[in-house]
Amino acid sequence: RIHFLESGELVYLTTAGDLLGRGIGQWIEGIGGSRSVAFQLDIFQYEATSKKHVQTEPHRFRGFGKLPEGKAAWVGEWQYLAFQQPPRVVGRFHACRSTPTLAMPMLSQKPLEDLPSKMKSAMTSKLEKLAETFPMMQPSWVPHHLPGKIQDVHYVRNFLEPKQVEEFERIIEKTCDWERMNTRDTQEFGSSGQCPCGRSLIKAALPAWQSTMVDALCTLGAFHPVLFPPNSVRLNAYKPGQGIHPHLDGPVYFPRAAIVSLGSHCIFDLYPRTGDDEKQGFTWDRDKEVPAAPEMPPGTKPQLSLLLEPGSLLILSGEAFTHHRHGIKASDEDEITPQVKNAKDIGLSIGDSLRRGRRVS
Repeated sequence: RIHFLESGELVYLTTAGDLLGRGIGQWIEGIGGSRSVAFQLDIFQYEATSKKHVQTEPHRFRGFGKLPEGKAAWVGEWQYLAFQQPPRVVGRFHACRSTPTLAMPMLSQKPLEDLPSKMKSAMTSKLEKLAETFPMMQPSWVPHHLPGKIQDVHYVRNFLEPKQVEEFERIIEKTCDWERMNTRDTQEFGSSGQCPCGRSLIKAALPAWQSTMVDALCTLGAFHPVLFPPNSVRLNAYKPGQGIHPHLDGPVYFPRAAIVSLGSHCIFDLYPRTGDDEKQGFTWDRDKEVPAAPEMPPGTKPQLSLLLEPGSLLILSGEAFTHHRHGIKASDEDEITPQVKNAKDIGLSIGDSLRRGRRVS
């Protein structure tokens, strides 16, 4: 259901059972005093118990309609705006004036009263000027996109300055209450326990120093503060010789993961799709200490590797998040192989070795 606000904004909240979703947009009145309305809306939603990730980015919709006399209900044209494709009419919307009960009258089946094409064009132009750019679609992210067979991977080398890295490390060492694991030390922020639905975690306030980082990621367009804000922060600390098994982050962090590296470097591996990604459940593998998933075929090697530097930011979206497992080999040192995508940019050559220190991400 979409709510039109007097400010010219739109708010969408799903009311359908297991479906979770929200949306925002803008609406405008007709040009030249005509009794017409146009609006544009970005919606992000998914099923709470689904193990399949279908929508990894917001969907954009547009509507046109002519207002009736008085307080009668009205209908209009409903368009879907696929990315870089012409608008496609997919149905109609039904609207009415707000009532105390928010009840909707019976849907009207009368033919739509089409608006003149020039008026539609003028209103569309106005809406496009008001529309936000989708997260990660801003031109500023283009230089940080890593081309290749694994889509939707972005790497920012100097996201934090050295002094900021040191300050975050100081705060972490002073305030964190680590859970000691065989593969790493860890602590979860932003949640106070598992949700009864079994899919997610119960929300809790983030510490102020993490809220600053979250706000920065939203401002830069890595996340959206309304449609899918950063919902949880997990700190991992690795000693030399420790790593993390290849895994998918799962629905708790859907649809995007941002990794900020502190301390030592490490080589971060992304693996090929195995074809059984949808078999991943919501259970925990106690032996590997990662979300449970079927074993990868014997001999599976990384499809893409990156050397994560202190102060860097790595973002996994789309298929990189939903289908390509990632991990860090348990090792005291990292060897530069042909798969290390950014080795040349850092001034390293194939065969070089780097000793690891303590790393926090």
